[in-house]
Amino acid sequence: MKYGEVMLEQSRDPSIFADVVKELRLKPPVVIKPNWGTINNYTEAQVIDAVLSAINGEAVVTESYGWARAEDAVKGLGPGSMRKEALRKSDEWFLKTSGVGDVLKRHGVEYVNVTEEVWGKRTVDSETIKGLMKYSPVEAEEFYAQVPKKLFDLRGGTFLSLAKYRLNHDPIAFSLTLKNFFGMIPGPGRAKYHGKENEKLSTNIVDINKVYRSVFTVKGMVDGFYTASRGKTEEQAIKPEIAENMGVVLGSENGVKLDAFVAAMEGRDPEKIDYFKLASTVFGGWEKRDIEAAKKCGVSVWKNIK
Repeated sequence: MKYGEVMLEQSRDPSIFADVVKELRLKPPVVIKPNWGTINNYTEAQVIDAVLSAINGEAVVTESYGWARAEDAVKGLGPGSMRKEALRKSDEWFLKTSGVGDVLKRHGVEYVNVTEEVWGKRTVDSETIKGLMKYSPVEAEEFYAQVPKKLFDLRGGTFLSLAKYRLNHDPIAFSLTLKNFFGMIPGPGRAKYHGKENEKLSTNIVDINKVYRSVFTVKGMVDGFYTASRGKTEEQAIKPEIAENMGVVLGSENGVKLDAFVAAMEGRDPEKIDYFKLASTVFGGWEKRDIEAAKKCGVSVWKNIK
């Protein structure tokens, strides 16, 4: 069902992914950025499969390394190592055990690891990216030099921020299509982009969005089909509470409105989420009627779960 510029589907039938993809009018080649930030709640192989099956044309999947995507995290031992070889082994383990690797192979889709491309110096010249910028300069100058050539070569297509339906502790509050771009910072350590007491977080979330929105047409999808997560405290970020089989999928050509809509569905005021508010001043925001529609839609994953 459409609510202004946001499409909301709730069903146990995975065909709703195709319905949302159709509504988004993705122009190939499509760069898909899932959320594989933590092994305890990530964009599942089945979701990747459903989205790829609905795209009529070339696609690639991109993500960066993260030490929470490791076997140690599953065992409750905390994040894994940040050493290069440990990260590479963790990624191999993840692609195999999650089934994502098999899905990508079956579809003939390449996985572009942003961190590896930056380490290998296979990136676009920063001056080229600066020349394409549609927005005010970014604070972290290195962002200009971290766009992989493999992705840049697909710039005539669409960038799909394929986010999880994820509630976080404040100040993040929600990790949706805007926050998903934080994973395009190669890392694997991104603490400095949070800053002391998260003082730089909003700026850097919006700034990495600026870079990729200057290169691509960006569209968004929020997936709460098989799983959605909630971490009420920072300690729960690695191992959040999980809601299963809620069958919720949303999409929009306007990621800011989409994220605000989800926040309102869950009873939060997007005006009070700092990086949402900053993004709205840069990319355009939501309207009062969007928020009212979200409140009245009758769909929520977490609002009524104590």
